[in-house]
Amino acid sequence: MSISRKAALERGQQAIERPKGQMTLTLYYGAGGLTVRYQGRVIARTTGSLAGKRVAPFVALALGTRLPRRGRTARATVSSGVVFRVLSICTLDPEQETDRILLAYLLREAEELRGFRSIAE
Repeated sequence: MSISRKAALERGQQAIERPKGQMTLTLYYGAGGLTVRYQGRVIARTTGSLAGKRVAPFVALALGTRLPRRGRTARATVSSGVVFRVLSICTLDPEQETDRILLAYLLREAEELRGFRSIAE
C-alpha cells in the first residue's frame, strides 16, 4: 500500500527535526511519480499526475542528482537543510507564477547548501 503525500511530508518533517550533516536519500521514479526515501521510509512523494511530473525533475535537481529513469533509483547524500527545501518543492506547482518564483529561490538555496561544508566535517 502506498503512503499519501501528506503522511510522507509528515515523516519528512520528523526526519529533519534534528539537523543532520548527511542524509542518504533514495529516489525512485515510477508510474506513481517520484518517491524519496530516507532510512527505508518514504519522506516525500510527487504524484503521477501532470503537476507531479512537472515538479519531479526539480526535486532531483535540488538534491544534486538527475531524475532516475522510470523504474530506476538514484541516491543523493545531502544535509537536512537541503531536505527541508526538497519537502517544500514537493508541494509546489511549477505552472503557477508564484510557485515558480518560490521554486527558483528554493533551488538556489539548495545548491548553496550542497556546496557548504561545515568545519566539523
